[in-house]
This record gives sequence, C-alpha cells and structure tokens, in this order.
Amino acid sequence: MTDRPTRFGEITVDSDLTTTALLVVLFIILSLMLMRDIRNILWSAPNQIAIGGTLSRLGAALALVYCLAFLFRWPNRLVKVGCALVAAHLSLTLALTYLHVSPAARPTLTFADSMVMQISLVIFLVAIARWFRTVVRWAPPSPGEGEDR
Repeated sequence: MTDRPTRFGEITVDSDLTTTALLVVLFIILSLMLMRDIRNILWSAPNQIAIGGTLSRLGAALALVYCLAFLFRWPNRLVKVGCALVAAHLSLTLALTYLHVSPAARPTLTFADSMVMQISLVIFLVAIARWFRTVVRWAPPSPGEGEDR
C-alpha cells in the first residue's frame, strides 16, 4: 500500500474565474431561496403577498423592468421563461399591493404566487446547471501519470 492519493484526473473550467464564481454564488442563493419558499409553503400559512414600504415597492418595480428587459434580450429560452415567471410574480405582487382583495382569496393567491416563484427558481437553477455542464470538463489522467516513479 502507498500513502500517496490516487489521482483520477483533473477538472477544467472553460470560463473566467469571475463568471464562474458569480454563478456558483447565484446558484447557492437561488437554492436557498427555493428551500425557504418550500419550507414556507409546507410549515406556515402564508397570506401576505403585498409589498410594504416605498423602497421595497420601487425595488420590485425596478426588478420588474429588468425582468422584462431580460425577457426580450436574453438568447436562452429557459432564462426567458424564468424571467417571464418572475415578471408575473412581481406584477401580481405589485398589483395586490394597491388592489383590495378579499381575505378569503389571499391564501390561494399567495400559494399560486409562491408556486410561480418556485418554478422560476427551478428554471434558473437548471439554466445555471446546464451552463456549468457546458464549461466544466473532466480530463482523465495521462497514461504515465498514475505510475510510481
């Protein structure tokens, strides 16, 4: 037996470090958001869908504008569908902030809105995973690399 670890090959990434690191962070953040939304659906009774506060409303409106811009500019269809769903989520949330909806309908609307957001998060996670699948390569070890010298 030898104490040296066995090398199975090398992983190479055909992208720059900044893009790769940002997409890893985005993947982690989106995964955490998805887990939070699933937990909220399973163990709490969500009935709050409106946005409170002027800055939050302005942020949601700005995010809606960006989602619509990405919807028409982004070349990837999967990302376009995700942006359309996020835009639908933000539109519903902003509309319900100003419209009066009966208290009996709010839990149903909140549940439907949460499902739309969860589907969009899954779509974005799949798009990021597909990107990683195209840029990450596994190179097997060269023939003489595993031999003792």
